[in-house]
Amino acid sequence: MKFENVYFINGTAYAGKSTMVKLLAEKYDGIACEENYQDRLLENLDTKEFPNLTYTRDLQDWGEFVRRTPDEYEAWVNGVTKECTVLEIEILKDLVSRTKKYL
Repeated sequence: MKFENVYFINGTAYAGKSTMVKLLAEKYDGIACEENYQDRLLENLDTKEFPNLTYTRDLQDWGEFVRRTPDEYEAWVNGVTKECTVLEIEILKDLVSRTKKYL
């Protein structure tokens, strides 16, 4: 599916991403998908399909999180990025089907 007028803004912490998204959404009557908006889907995600996104949901304790090696942590961050992309595309499809607004 091709999306028109869909923009992804990313960057480091405190770079002004959220501010820019809000201002663009206001100016162009668009929809601002806030940070981590895909988290509303977390409760129903399958661990086998989304092992990285469900990793923290299914932890027995936070010690598991901090005891990972740097390589394991990097693999998790990269995996979360890929899994979020899958969810975000599905959310975009839903938004496009319900509105004519710019995303």
